[in-house]
Amino acid sequence: MSNLFKSKGGPQSIGQGDHAIGSQTNNHGPVISTSGDQSPAVNAQTVTISYGVPLERYEQIKKDLDIGDAAFASFFKILEQGSIPREEWGAKLPEIAFRHKELLQRFESVTSDDPQVKALKEQAGQAIENGEYDRADELLNQAKERDRAAVSKMKARLAEQQAALEKRQLSEAESCIDQARLQRLQYRYEKSAQYFQEAAAALPEGYEWERADCLGWAGQDLDNIARYAEALRLDEQSLSIYREIGDRKGEAKMLNNISQIYDVQGEYDNALDYLEQSLPICLEVGDKEFEGVILNNIAGIYWSKGDYPQALKYLEQSLPLRREIDDKEGEGSTLTNIGAIHFAQGDDTAALDYYKQALAIARKIKDKATESKVLNNIGQVYHAQGNYDAALEYAEQDLAITRQIGDRRGEGGSLNNISAIYKAKGDYPAALKQYEQALAIAQEIGAKTEEAGISWNMGSLYVQQGELAKAEPYISRAVELMEQLEHPKLKDWREALAAVRAKLRGQQ
Repeated sequence: MSNLFKSKGGPQSIGQGDHAIGSQTNNHGPVISTSGDQSPAVNAQTVTISYGVPLERYEQIKKDLDIGDAAFASFFKILEQGSIPREEWGAKLPEIAFRHKELLQRFESVTSDDPQVKALKEQAGQAIENGEYDRADELLNQAKERDRAAVSKMKARLAEQQAALEKRQLSEAESCIDQARLQRLQYRYEKSAQYFQEAAAALPEGYEWERADCLGWAGQDLDNIARYAEALRLDEQSLSIYREIGDRKGEAKMLNNISQIYDVQGEYDNALDYLEQSLPICLEVGDKEFEGVILNNIAGIYWSKGDYPQALKYLEQSLPLRREIDDKEGEGSTLTNIGAIHFAQGDDTAALDYYKQALAIARKIKDKATESKVLNNIGQVYHAQGNYDAALEYAEQDLAITRQIGDRRGEGGSLNNISAIYKAKGDYPAALKQYEQALAIAQEIGAKTEEAGISWNMGSLYVQQGELAKAEPYISRAVELMEQLEHPKLKDWREALAAVRAKLRGQQ
């Protein structure tokens, strides 16, 4: 008779030889001959037939499977209780044996921080080895319930700790925000931006709106000191968060802020693209205040491109909106911009009228930024009219405010305007001194439009003094920048550059 169980590994097929299980004629359940109280198939001395298997075959199968007496007997009970057809027992026995051994391996090294759980699991392992599966299940259930109770207590403690942690994180973030606002009060934008970023990092999970807000404030502060690359990175992070949480107002705000960075760097198409994304969101959410801001800023892009009628069109939409909602700061800003367009079109009287309305509002609400811009613009009107003393007075007031509030772009513009006044008065050394300061600021902050204008002014001044060799590089730089910006004065400036170069060649 061949050995039907040659492996102690996984489930094996039992062949259908002469004595294979499943080919027996006794199909009436176990036939057991015992004396005393012996358990079935345990005492080999008294068993003749076990579970329809002759003793010799029974012992051979048990040996082949390498299973102890008690556990092996339990296998047959499993087959009977599971109503497994007798003809399938031959295939099922090795399968059960494999699972039995696989399970026992899990109990070879029991680890637990709880000695009682460890002891229960070790007892369960012994019960499995003996085939006492119900007993093992009960012991494992006790171990599980003990662990479950411990887990429940730990979760409760963890929840308390998490709540306490969150409170401390919020408190830390609030302290950072307080520090940021303290620095803002003193126009220390670099420090305030740093503290806003610290606040964003300190906030716990779930406070994404607050995180986006802090990043946006940090970006705005860096924008104020012309650190545009850093500001843009923070604004884009803030925009991404607002979009993730579905905050449409926040999204519109950040689209506007990003556009302003592109605007100041002369990237007008990018700036306009972001504003045109923001405007429909304002209409969608019914935010009239911010709609006025966007309309004003779109006008600013067209102003920079020299398209004054289009700029005025948007400003005339913005002004009634701002008055309707009593947005004094916005009204002052819009009046200033309308005045600038009238001045650009040669209507000094209308320009001064709008400027003076804006100046009164700015001083009433203590809006230093708008006050600075209006003072600058009034100075330019007086300059154009030849009233240089009045022009210088307003320009110097403007310069003092820009320095007070840390407005580097405004400071550069003020210096440029003061230079132009000195030039008009014939004081060329003073004019050049102011131009040089203004040019350094424009280059520092990456303001291409301003750099182009100042370079042109310096070149023109040198031409006026007959110093063509000094003039040429400044005019050349102005033309180079204007080519990038596609400015409407580009043709005139190219012609001026060509004339300077022609004269230089004639001098050689």
